[in-house]
Amino acid sequence: MATYTPTAEQQEALDLFATGTSFAIEAGAGTGKTSTLVMLAAATSRSGRYIAFNKAIVNDAAEKFTPNVACSTAHSLAFRAVGKRFAKRLNARRVPGHVIARQLGIRSLEVTVGNAGRRDLAAGFLAGHVMRAITRFCQTADPEPTSRHIAYIDGIDLPDAEGRRTFENNRRVTEYLPPFVRKAWADVTDVDGQLPYRHDHYLKLWQLSEPHIDADFILFDEVQDADPVMADIVMRQAARGVQVVLVGDSQQAIYEWRGAVNAFDLFGLDDTTFLTQSWRFGAAIAEQANTVLAMIPGALLRLT
Repeated sequence: MATYTPTAEQQEALDLFATGTSFAIEAGAGTGKTSTLVMLAAATSRSGRYIAFNKAIVNDAAEKFTPNVACSTAHSLAFRAVGKRFAKRLNARRVPGHVIARQLGIRSLEVTVGNAGRRDLAAGFLAGHVMRAITRFCQTADPEPTSRHIAYIDGIDLPDAEGRRTFENNRRVTEYLPPFVRKAWADVTDVDGQLPYRHDHYLKLWQLSEPHIDADFILFDEVQDADPVMADIVMRQAARGVQVVLVGDSQQAIYEWRGAVNAFDLFGLDDTTFLTQSWRFGAAIAEQANTVLAMIPGALLRLT
């Protein structure tokens, strides 16, 4: 493994790491994030775990770390602990919505949409919303699926005079579907269940089991793209005394569409250090990037 003289910013991260406290590293594009983490790992004989959402990033990191750090996605840890029991369900055929509706006992629901009159919400359509609610639940740290995981249905409630959402028909949907959401979740937790099965399902089951990750420290990468279920798993390790280092760039979040949040905020750590010197571009691009960053409320990172 190549060795490098740490920059002043990297040395600050090394000094914080040596104290054993949990802290965050805000790292801009091309600022040597991975090399900094490798330095942290090489500076100790303690056992560590590197965790990221993206498998390609994990595979790349695994080639660079010292032997005292194991690299994995949260899903791979969950699969070894829980998911193997459900492996046969992961390769099942696609199940149409009307079949899911029949399995769960969902019937169509009639609503009245303003002057447009009555409209039938088909059973298969509602079944799709039930499965979507399960997906949303699995991305949270919530203990059980509830009506709050059921998505708003556009087009069945007309906006008010000021263009704001109304909820009369959506409220009927959220009152009707929760028993079926609970029934679907019961199926998901059954190794012999019949409903479609996703990787996020066993990750959620692992989170609900309050797992212990065998490590003295955890390097949690791409934190800006972590969803609450992943953040909760790592937060539980911090609560039992494991040193956690959060790493990422809160201004580069790209997975909000799948429930990701800025996990920096969830942890609320007191200590944060920055990597701002980019090796990916020169001063002209950095100046333009900083102009944009200055427009974002609360963005502390600036690049050189």
